[in-house]
Amino acid sequence: MKSLCPCLALGLAALSGLRAAEGPPSPPADTRPALDVALGSSVGFDSNLYLADRGPLANRESAVGTLSARVGTKFDSGLALAYSALATKFWEEAREDNLKQTLGASWTRKLDRLSCNAATEFALVDGEDEAVDYGSGVGNAFSTPAPRERRDQWHNKTDLALRHDCDAGFVRAVGKLQYWDMRTTAAGGCNYVDRYDVQGGADLGRALREGGPEAYLGYRRGYQFQDNDFSPSTAINASNHYDRYLIGVEGSPVKSIKVNAQAGWAKHAYNADYAGSANEEGVFTDATFTWTATSADELQFKTSQARTFSTTGKNSVLSTCHQLSWKHVFAPAWSATLGGRVAEAEYAPFRRDDLDYAALASLTWNATRNLGCTLSFSQDWGRDNLDDLRGAAEDKREFDRVFVSAGVVWKL
Repeated sequence: MKSLCPCLALGLAALSGLRAAEGPPSPPADTRPALDVALGSSVGFDSNLYLADRGPLANRESAVGTLSARVGTKFDSGLALAYSALATKFWEEAREDNLKQTLGASWTRKLDRLSCNAATEFALVDGEDEAVDYGSGVGNAFSTPAPRERRDQWHNKTDLALRHDCDAGFVRAVGKLQYWDMRTTAAGGCNYVDRYDVQGGADLGRALREGGPEAYLGYRRGYQFQDNDFSPSTAINASNHYDRYLIGVEGSPVKSIKVNAQAGWAKHAYNADYAGSANEEGVFTDATFTWTATSADELQFKTSQARTFSTTGKNSVLSTCHQLSWKHVFAPAWSATLGGRVAEAEYAPFRRDDLDYAALASLTWNATRNLGCTLSFSQDWGRDNLDDLRGAAEDKREFDRVFVSAGVVWKL
């Protein structure tokens, strides 16, 4: 042991001399995650706050103001966290004032051929705890949910995916949950009930070519639950089990086009206390197509169709939406977006077919790297699609609405 001491002393002396020649050691690198912080504010005008042209809430208009804050951060481990708060003030309709807080987390991890993605978001709305009363026969599939989103509630959305890649392709297990806790007292014909949609399944696929898009076959098994808080005489709800058989495509077939699409067939089996058919089935779609036409122009088309339950009543609803938007960049600081949307809700078992046509436009000015201003406009036309039931009752389901706003976002 003693014979090693001189060698150890010489080694330490040499190391000390080397460090002295190089100067003092560098401080450890700052590995703390950076914060993404943004503050925002907007003022606007809503010409039809409750999206109704008949009844006690017809064409209620109001100036609208918002204050918002957001903070987010990412870690080297693949974990990302975000918190946001949005306070909304209605000057002419104070009972619609609300504060929405959102907490989100996501985690992405890859180990050799195994990868995992998880994301969850909790939203809490502090607002009025009593539903609005539209009056007899007033309000459709698009008007009644508008104030619902401003009322007392909390909800969660969670997505999970575990994927394994191999030479032949990939296999992926997926899960999804959407949950709403509606802490709102019913009024009139609006029943804001708790509900959730949970599903799980698997995909089996492979790349169509090296570096190209991936195609897959998938299956989903799910359950849609609608709480039964109605009176005993109307003890009906649209809770159901469902199966979805689908084919999907993800990726870019060519450099300028990006696709994320699913299409297939869905079968829904309803509970015994449902007033309609015990089984409903039909096409299921969920697709987004993005085309970068030029360095300054991007076109995006979204389409979806799925059967779900009514969020303010006790029906099954086949919900369809098609949306087209075009974004054009005039200069590094200026961009504009134009868009149109057609949404449809077909009720079962009660015959209703509501439509919402919308035109949207916005202009954005990035005054500095951290300061942006946006002017936006939208026009909605709510219409009924059952010509054979036209009359005073159906007219009560139609509306027109204009909304304009100007907002600013400051990134700290």
